[in-house]
Amino acid sequence: MITPMTMHDAICNFLEAEVANRYKLKSVDTSGNEIMKYPQVVRSGYILPSSIDEDEGEVEEFPFILPRIYRQENIKGERTRTVTLDIMFGVYAPGLYDEETGRRIDDGSGYRDLWNLIEATTQVLFANMIIDSKYSLVDDFYEAEMIPEQIYPYWEGYCRTKWHVAYPQPNPSKLFFGKEHGFE
Repeated sequence: MITPMTMHDAICNFLEAEVANRYKLKSVDTSGNEIMKYPQVVRSGYILPSSIDEDEGEVEEFPFILPRIYRQENIKGERTRTVTLDIMFGVYAPGLYDEETGRRIDDGSGYRDLWNLIEATTQVLFANMIIDSKYSLVDDFYEAEMIPEQIYPYWEGYCRTKWHVAYPQPNPSKLFFGKEHGFE
């Protein structure tokens, strides 16, 4: 079946394989120690600041990639629609710790990590314009931006993409002027 949700799931799988599993970014463990981990592809459409992992206790969700369907629109005169998909990104970057002063120094890594993650996603989407042999990226629409108000030490942004998703083909036996109504 071809639906916006099957498109969402296929894009989640694609982003996990082609982006998330290739880039380790900073995170923080339950003890407050910085660690490196792969971004989590969040499939639920929303994210909580932290969650419970059965093996590790409370864990930080950052870094993350969160695809979310924003809207769908019919394409007039065609049996297809355009689905707008936002892909949200979040990274953790507190800066560097200066032992002499005992303070954190903003080294710009949050800004850079966020845009590098967005760009890595952009590159793989436009290099692979068709996902799962069913969903085609609309190549004349793309935008990305950083959310204006960042909450230290987290950086968030998103890109907005559009995809062609076909409607199911009509079943000729169910058409009004079919055999069951006396028409051949």
